[in-house]
Amino acid sequence: MKKLLTILTPLTLMGLAGVAPAQAAIVAGWNEFNAAAATYPKAADTVGANITSTSLDTAGIKRLNSFLTSDFTLGDASGGTEHWNTGSTVNPSQYVEFAVSPSAGFQVDFTNLQLNARHDELQLDLVLRSSVDGFTSNLGTQVNLTTSSNTYSFDLSSLAPQTSPVQFRLYGLNANSSKVFFYGGNSANVAGGGFVALNGDITPTGGGGVSTPEPSGIVSLIAVGALGAASLRRRG
Repeated sequence: MKKLLTILTPLTLMGLAGVAPAQAAIVAGWNEFNAAAATYPKAADTVGANITSTSLDTAGIKRLNSFLTSDFTLGDASGGTEHWNTGSTVNPSQYVEFAVSPSAGFQVDFTNLQLNARHDELQLDLVLRSSVDGFTSNLGTQVNLTTSSNTYSFDLSSLAPQTSPVQFRLYGLNANSSKVFFYGGNSANVAGGGFVALNGDITPTGGGGVSTPEPSGIVSLIAVGALGAASLRRRG
């Protein structure tokens, strides 16, 4: 019996190769860039299949030149008003936005947003929200940045598959001073190797991403397995 199972297991995998559930992959990813010199909205550097448009934009936070690093840098140490939020509640007019739009006839089932980032002060926290509910609810858990670059993951599994354009916004909270800087840097831990990535399954609407093997194929699979089992018995 064990010999029969040994044969059937790989053969089953081969015979069911026609069953192709979608695999989570990068939907859109951005590499680090000079925030002050870029043109906005900025298209993603890595884009998944059947995604028609992507963009990164910011609002209410000063875009800085990356003098000492190539990181994507935001903050205002000049005493101006475009600094990170020092309050404990979201400022809806201050955010970093990532947007994607699936092609007609396709949907995106988002899994997570990865972010590799740090700050240069004592505290800067981040929350993520989406246009799906009008940016009212946090997605995943709040992130507490440190002075070391770390890769964080915001869980997006609570979202239903999306067929229309979606915007995700990162909001800052609890900055310990108005002079905190945010740095987003490339990392191999982020899908695509950039500093931020949206990941998920991109499939045709209506479940077209999964196919079912024909009954004749299943019968052939069983027949091949039986022949293999008979061969083993003869050798034994």
